[in-house]
Amino acid sequence: MKEDIVILGAGLAGLSTAYHLQKGYSLYEMESEPGGMARSLYRGGYTFDYDGHLLHFRQEYAFKLVSDLLGGNLAPHKRSSWIYSKGNFTRYPFQANFYGLPKPIVKDCLLGLIKAKLALTPTLSPQKTQRVFCGEREKGEGGTNGNFENWIRKTFGNGIADNFMLPYNRKFWRIEPRELTCDWLDGFVPVPTLEDTITGAISDSTKPYGYNSRFWYPVKGGISELAAGFLDRVKNAHFNKKAVTIDQYRHEIIFEDGTIKSFKKLVTTIPLPELFKLLVKAPERVRDAFSMLRFTSIFILNMGIKRDDLSEKHWIYYPEDNVVFYRIGFPANFSMDVAPQGRTSAYIEMSYSHDKEINRDMLTSDAIDGLKKTGIISDENEIEVCLPVDIKYGYALYDCNRKQALHVITDYLKRFNIFPTGRYGSWRYMSMEDVILEGREIASALRSQ
Repeated sequence: MKEDIVILGAGLAGLSTAYHLQKGYSLYEMESEPGGMARSLYRGGYTFDYDGHLLHFRQEYAFKLVSDLLGGNLAPHKRSSWIYSKGNFTRYPFQANFYGLPKPIVKDCLLGLIKAKLALTPTLSPQKTQRVFCGEREKGEGGTNGNFENWIRKTFGNGIADNFMLPYNRKFWRIEPRELTCDWLDGFVPVPTLEDTITGAISDSTKPYGYNSRFWYPVKGGISELAAGFLDRVKNAHFNKKAVTIDQYRHEIIFEDGTIKSFKKLVTTIPLPELFKLLVKAPERVRDAFSMLRFTSIFILNMGIKRDDLSEKHWIYYPEDNVVFYRIGFPANFSMDVAPQGRTSAYIEMSYSHDKEINRDMLTSDAIDGLKKTGIISDENEIEVCLPVDIKYGYALYDCNRKQALHVITDYLKRFNIFPTGRYGSWRYMSMEDVILEGREIASALRSQ
């Protein structure tokens, strides 16, 4: 007998889909616990998330849902994020806060921004626009040839581009920014006014910018508490069930333990490259589309530190190549519960290209050297716990092939009532709120069919 709806993956995408469906589904997860990448690890009295996971809300529904699921175990925070470059700390975002940088760099950034603004100002024709687009339809006059680097230069000018935007994004994405489209930008990259930028150049401005200027985090238990809250409201969930084959033609899933599950509709949160490995004899054009998907991998060191005065900041960005990490976060500043008394913790994030081998021991050694170089720690002996986490599918790369490849893949899967969803199934740059809301959307769509 075929199950009406089968969901593969009990991360936030699968849990949200199940929660919003309410009935008529079975949920299968390969791990022994829910949460996917939004899980926590526990070592030596410390609570570490797989990587930095903070909740940001744009929609009231998502905030109310998460608040209800966590039952009061949720605290707001006013962001304290910084950038360390040229031996100085400046506030995030860089494009609005030059105060504290060497004067020649401040001048370079301001002049570049002013020139960029003047270039966008309509002069002869009222039909010209001051808005900078980044897409195919805007190629040509005033456009950006559809790539991220051109958008950066036209929006912020060469000073901001060369002193932060380009080096940081090269370090983070591990490809040239000109290879990226701008399909992922919506809401993620703040664009301050010229007046605000001038204010942030001559004074220590505390004006908030961006989608994450305010965030929420569980008071106790780490980010795993969110998945646990969902699981309390979800029925028919099965763990330690790893799918090894998806026969799209027979509408069957074969699990590692030998069991077979038939389905009418399948919601999969499996990363698309892994999903392809499970499918049976996909056509060549579909295989080609899957092969076009690119991604950046993340290597994280979760550290427990024998001090409680590591930093008062929430996280710090590092755009320069003199340290191997691109960001450090301090979870004990989100929640006092995640570190023992008199101790604190940090997560150190490094990205790498998925098609290149890395030496994790060397990365760890380089990261520790960077922590000492930047003054985060004074001695390696301060580290009492070091727990590495390797996330193969860190971020989907928004290159020129992504959109067309996804179109081919999703059209093919829909023929068999297979619906990929979530950060890795949709192959999108998504916040936890985005993932939760997409689960609601797909549940609504499935119920209406």
